[in-house]
Amino acid sequence: MPLFDDLGRIGARYKQARSARRTTRIMNALPPEIQRDLAWNPPSSLMASIYRSMATAVRR
Repeated sequence: MPLFDDLGRIGARYKQARSARRTTRIMNALPPEIQRDLAWNPPSSLMASIYRSMATAVRR
């Protein structure tokens, strides 16, 4: 049934996003020395990416 397929996809997407947020929180909680050793570059936030896209659009 399409409804249950959609719910399953939504649930899987939510689980993946939740896992990514949890990983980001854990990695950001580590000391900077360990973050450097692991080559951790925190992903940019949604608002930062929106601002960046707006700033580049204004400059054109």
